[in-house]
Amino acid sequence: MCHIQKEPKAIKVGDDHFELNVSEKDFAHIQRHFSKYTERDTAIRQLDVPKSPIWLNMTVRAIRNYQDNVSSRLGNRCVFDPSCSHYAEIAFRNHGFFQGIKLTLNRLWRCRGENGGIDELI
Repeated sequence: MCHIQKEPKAIKVGDDHFELNVSEKDFAHIQRHFSKYTERDTAIRQLDVPKSPIWLNMTVRAIRNYQDNVSSRLGNRCVFDPSCSHYAEIAFRNHGFFQGIKLTLNRLWRCRGENGGIDELI
């Protein structure tokens, strides 16, 4: 049996710094647990809310309202990176309203522990 050596991944929690020897899938889940957001989540979160089209403005605002007021109360449980709500924002931004709905519903359907990991939109 061949074991592949994983590169340690660093995480900072407050003033503490940890190096973890875990898979990408597990690291994203651990990082979200301690830091609230992964690096991919943070990159998406830093995008400006678009002013137009109006449907996209309202959709992004609704997603961010969910992230700030609902998701934080439910706990950071998403097993994917980026989280399902951040994925949804990118789906709407890059693929339009109807395809964004389709991609988001498909992602939510797959959001189970055994399916987690890195899940980028094309």
